[in-house]
Amino acid sequence: MSEEKSKKVPLLTKGTALSLVKVDEAVQHFTEPPAYFTEATLVKELEDRGIGRPSTYSPIIQTILARDYIAKEGKKLMPTELGILTMDLLDQYFKQIIDVPFSAKMESELDAIGEHKADKTKVLSEFYKPFAAALEVADKEIPVVEMPVIVTDVKCEKCGRMMVIKEGRHGKFLACPGFPECRNTKPLLNKIGVKCPQCGGDIIERRSKTRRVFYGCSNYPNCKFTTWDKPVNSFCPKCNSIMLEHVDRNGKKTLHCSNEKCELSSLKKKK
Repeated sequence: MSEEKSKKVPLLTKGTALSLVKVDEAVQHFTEPPAYFTEATLVKELEDRGIGRPSTYSPIIQTILARDYIAKEGKKLMPTELGILTMDLLDQYFKQIIDVPFSAKMESELDAIGEHKADKTKVLSEFYKPFAAALEVADKEIPVVEMPVIVTDVKCEKCGRMMVIKEGRHGKFLACPGFPECRNTKPLLNKIGVKCPQCGGDIIERRSKTRRVFYGCSNYPNCKFTTWDKPVNSFCPKCNSIMLEHVDRNGKKTLHCSNEKCELSSLKKKK
């Protein structure tokens, strides 16, 4: 028995006065939540848990981004209010399916079907029967949640009403609140507060087909100005062209000139 365990605690009666002898230095620790995923760490997590395949990792991420379940803040994938609500409902009504071991097992069974080692009808039947029962319960019990209407300062050019932000399969867009009398819709322009150096229009944030962010002029297709790096309200000391902000993989930000002929346009390449 160690010396620490062999020490006897003296008998104390109720009301005995105690004197403080010593307080060891201590560091206060606070419980911190797990770090948010990045695309790279999310892919690694999927690989480690046996979910998905290399060909499906990118579509998985692009789908949850497009449906506004998550949003990118820098490199972090942040859950949105819609994403949190969706997960709470799925966890409540489809707990047996929204489960990592279940997903990994289903992946293995689908592989077995592809290799002709399992019967497709049997595997799908074992999945669908409990799923159909859970779906029926959820369909009856889950309330219809109305998303709050966000009114913008954009006027509908067809009827004069102020357009509102709606959510669709491919993300948010502007729609006339007079539907179905007025069916006018248009893309939601996310202005960054910088004017286009070519025509003076508003530079807006756009997304490519792979959901990668880039920046372009709101007057497209009349103006073809686009850039992967974010334009800022700063001008080049050499040629007075607008400056662009480049973010490296490690998060470091550097400014370089948007004029390809300017010597400062290659600043990011030199660093």
